[in-house]
Amino acid sequence: MLTRLTRLEVDGFRSLRDVVLCPRALEVVLDAEGTATRDLVALFELLRELAEGRLQQHLSRNRVSTRGSVRVELGVHFDQYGVELQCSADGIWRITREELHLLAGVSWCLTDPAKDAPREESMFPTYAARKPEPRAPGSSGDEEGEWLGFVVSETLWNVRQFLRGFRVQSAEDFTEAEGSFLFLEEPSPDLPANALWDRARSARAASSRFQVLLCTPSVTLADTFDREDVVRAETSEAVSCFQPLVPRRDD
Repeated sequence: MLTRLTRLEVDGFRSLRDVVLCPRALEVVLDAEGTATRDLVALFELLRELAEGRLQQHLSRNRVSTRGSVRVELGVHFDQYGVELQCSADGIWRITREELHLLAGVSWCLTDPAKDAPREESMFPTYAARKPEPRAPGSSGDEEGEWLGFVVSETLWNVRQFLRGFRVQSAEDFTEAEGSFLFLEEPSPDLPANALWDRARSARAASSRFQVLLCTPSVTLADTFDREDVVRAETSEAVSCFQPLVPRRDD
């Protein structure tokens, strides 16, 4: 089974305010201005570095937001990872909340704002330093605790691996490679017929191996796909909104 991003909620990151996306195996974002595209790429780059324990290193090189907090909810295979960053008075962004909500009905708070001081780095390196190995039942006398620890570590490992597999490529120079989430960028609004066919064929072929998000300002290119797979992004007054072209049936 392909590892898939099933839900993305983000608020406070650049132009991404109150955004909710439920991407399909192949998702096309029709983005005339390109602002939403750039900010989605920047968001996933931040999440990838956060999962590797390099948040502060990344933030020292990249602008995050003009607001005082960033909230992200990331659904991978319907398990939900949530994180909230806040900029403190000293100008440093820290993690104030980090938690898991699992499809199995289990919730786990990695950083609890009611109990824990803000952290400069994520708990990913602590709980998901490597792929967890299930322990033999009863090896510690606490089977429930062992099971819960394994589930949390495995879920965080899967999210970390998904983010590690995120990569950005030009749609024109697309090449098959390993990964989990392919972000294809097509900057041209006017493509010749042969290029339209090539872009569409490549994106569809890739989506059988990993999830694909194709961002383009080209209405003609978007029209080569099923309208249910297309989302329009519009940016006004520095805020990007996403709207499916047509109502979607449940997957």
